[in-house]
Amino acid sequence: MLLENLTTEATPFKKVIYSDDIKRISRADLSRSKAIVVDYGQTNIKVLNELLEIKKNHENSYFILITRDACYESTIENILINTIASYTIDCKSSVRKLSACLMHFALEDQQVTIFKNIRWHHIEQQQRLTRMEAMLLPYIVSGKKNKEITRYLDITGKTVSHHRRNIYRKFSVTNLTGLYKKLDHCIGLWEGGIIAKIDYG
Repeated sequence: MLLENLTTEATPFKKVIYSDDIKRISRADLSRSKAIVVDYGQTNIKVLNELLEIKKNHENSYFILITRDACYESTIENILINTIASYTIDCKSSVRKLSACLMHFALEDQQVTIFKNIRWHHIEQQQRLTRMEAMLLPYIVSGKKNKEITRYLDITGKTVSHHRRNIYRKFSVTNLTGLYKKLDHCIGLWEGGIIAKIDYG
C-alpha cells in the first residue's frame, strides 16, 4: 500500500523499494536513498548491529524504525534504536505517520528534530556524558572492540580507549558486564515519559 501511495503522491521520490531483507538492496540504491524504513517488530540485536553499520555508511539517509513497546524493554536495544533511528513510529499508527513523514522528507531543507527515549536522555544527562562518550556508548554496548570502533568512527584507538575508560568511570564500573548491569539499573530507576524532543536549526 505504501509503495502504491508514494509513487503517486510523493513524486519527488523516483524509486521506492520494498524488501524483507535490507542486505538484498544494492549499495547503489542504498547510497541514493532519502529514507530507509525498517519494520522492527521483534527483539534482534544482530539486526540492530547491521543497521548501525549501514547507518554509518549512509549518513545522509533518514532511518525510520516502526517499533512496538516491547522494543524498549532491553537497555542495549533501547540505546541502539535511539542511535540508529532518525524517527521512530509506533506500529499502530505507522502507515499514517510514515506517509506524512516521507512527504515531509521529500521537501528541500528541513529543520532536524531528534526524538530520544526520555529514559536514555535522562541517563545521558545524569551521567554527564560528553557528546563523544554518548556517540561511543552504542558501539561499546553492542560489544564492539576498540579496533572495530576506530573503523566505524574514524578516530584513533587511543581516543576510543580514553573515552571508554571515562564511560566506565562515570558509571562506576570496570568492565562491559558491569556497564550492562548498571544501565539496566539506571533504566529501572527512571520511569518517566516517553520521549525528549531536541531541535536543531
